[in-house]
Amino acid sequence: MVVPGAMRKIIAFVVSFPLICAAMSAAPSAVSAEGLGFGLLSVASAEAVTGYWRPLLDALGDRLGLKVEPRMYDDYAGVIWAMKSGEVQIAMLGNKSAIEAVDRAGGEVAFQAEDLGGQTQYFSHLIAGSGSQLSSVEDVFSKACELTFGDGDINSTSGHVIPGYYLFTTRGVDPREIFKRVVQNNHENNFLGVAEGRIDVATSNNVELERYLASHPNRSKEVKIIWTSPAIPSDPIVWRADLPGELKARIKDFLLDYGRPSPGKPPARLAKEKEILARMARAGFRESDNRQLAPIRIIELSRQRSHILTNDAIDPEERLRRLDDIDEKMQALENR
Repeated sequence: MVVPGAMRKIIAFVVSFPLICAAMSAAPSAVSAEGLGFGLLSVASAEAVTGYWRPLLDALGDRLGLKVEPRMYDDYAGVIWAMKSGEVQIAMLGNKSAIEAVDRAGGEVAFQAEDLGGQTQYFSHLIAGSGSQLSSVEDVFSKACELTFGDGDINSTSGHVIPGYYLFTTRGVDPREIFKRVVQNNHENNFLGVAEGRIDVATSNNVELERYLASHPNRSKEVKIIWTSPAIPSDPIVWRADLPGELKARIKDFLLDYGRPSPGKPPARLAKEKEILARMARAGFRESDNRQLAPIRIIELSRQRSHILTNDAIDPEERLRRLDDIDEKMQALENR
């Protein structure tokens, strides 16, 4: 018997429907009718960050044939939770928060940002008011009991982890025990706090600082850098590891091409892409993977090791067990 075309479609749908349902239930991050959620952190005002990213994400959505919606979060923990729950499928993160996303939210590093010079590294800074008598880290420590310190989000690489390790862990001190007051802010609020004299010294980084000096020109002469960290791997873009392979490939094609000349790309479009990236203090993106997180993982383990060594409340046998575990993890990372 010949099955009419319409009937063949019905039979095919009935046969495939259980498989479709199974696939949907097995993949909580599967793209919904609403499209992709792109997680962003409020390192400045939500309006400013969304403004930087909206043109790029709209262009990505046009390429994919899906809506790509920027979703703002006040802290990194919110972005990580959203990725784990499937509220966002891709996000711009720092290295520390990317570790959390990889370990706890099913994420994987896919891309790495390039700065305006095409480099894939950046630096953490300690900033102070240009008129203050603070000109070095030694000045800060000598007057710490009189100072208000602007720290960053605990999952911020340049705002908390890197200065926390190089400035405090290596000296065996806790900021909350030596400063008059410690406040935790995003990068922009730390910058403005120092510029306006509400905060004496604060963490920052060269990418965000360059942006704030441009967006707040009246404050540009009121802040100075008094410390610069060793180089940090540039911020990664992390996506859900279980996104469909075909979708990953299309996102990859778009991001690696964005802001770069390619066959058939009109000069006007290339110029527009570069302009959009420049507002973000970026030149573009390149491929990366979870290996870029190794240096920050080692620093985090070093900080944990220091805390364990100085915590008298830990049983000696338990201390040895924890130290052995950390040493084993550090050795594995260093041998990769």
